[in-house]
Amino acid sequence: MSVIHYLLSLFLFCVAFSPLQAQNAQTEIRYYGTGCFTIQRGENVLLTDPFIDNPSATRVLFGKIRTDTNYVKQYLNPAAFAKVKLVIAAHAHYDHLMDMPYLSQYVPDSALIVSSKTSKHLLSYYKLPQELVVVNDSMGTKNEKGEWHYSLDSTMRTMAFKSIHPPHIAGINFLKKRYSHDLIAEPTLVSDWQEGQTLSFMVDWLEDSVVSYRMFFMSSMAKAPFGLFPKELLEERGIDDLFIGSSGTSEYASYPGPIVELSRPKRIFIIHWENFFRKKDQPFKSINANGLEAMQADLKQNCSSETQIITPIPLQYY
Repeated sequence: MSVIHYLLSLFLFCVAFSPLQAQNAQTEIRYYGTGCFTIQRGENVLLTDPFIDNPSATRVLFGKIRTDTNYVKQYLNPAAFAKVKLVIAAHAHYDHLMDMPYLSQYVPDSALIVSSKTSKHLLSYYKLPQELVVVNDSMGTKNEKGEWHYSLDSTMRTMAFKSIHPPHIAGINFLKKRYSHDLIAEPTLVSDWQEGQTLSFMVDWLEDSVVSYRMFFMSSMAKAPFGLFPKELLEERGIDDLFIGSSGTSEYASYPGPIVELSRPKRIFIIHWENFFRKKDQPFKSINANGLEAMQADLKQNCSSETQIITPIPLQYY
């Protein structure tokens, strides 16, 4: 064997048996804040809870809220958005869905938006080119599988599960209305962006019909059995990455124990933790520091030492 052939063989051997985990080498995750991520593997990208804007608390409470397009444009990555094949929205509050009309111009028309009836009725005003699949009648539960919804090229799929939204203040859940008809006027008030059915999602990336990566997304804390999935789904593939909303109320004292115990993921991303009324050029602060610290401590104590716990910083990659 010549020296060149030997060195080439050695190089190929080192590449093939690199100690880097395939998950970290092939999956690029960017956090935009609240529940918004782009998760990319190769040419396949998932967009979650499309909301990048940060309207102030004053605007939210007393004014009109529309996407600040100049603000959002400076932070999004058009290259990643151009590869989006699936969009999931956990519910229809403004901080989970408001920017979809603007972001739709960066997303291929062939991308599938998967959410609730209320989300569809809200977005109907904008006549988006992307199809929105309603999952109220096809979502799963803790004990029953739902229906898989596939990207146009069948390289990605998602299954929605019935979940709930936690109370906002003093045990009261505001903005929980469900729309039954398309909106005839633009939603410009926070009260226009009603919750509808809250969902959690399992999302798979497929290679030759085999699941190569699986994530589970629960952007709002939920009381078990809501938001959970049947354990039998794990027979095909375990959960690589779990995304869970940070703890902020005492009503769900066991959260996130049930979803963590069920999924036993390799990595846990604590999301929707930061004060999203602050602009992204300001220092990031927790919207509920005590709740976040308690969740971090609980996860560290109860998870395997091999589980990586991440509190992502907006605009960073993982």
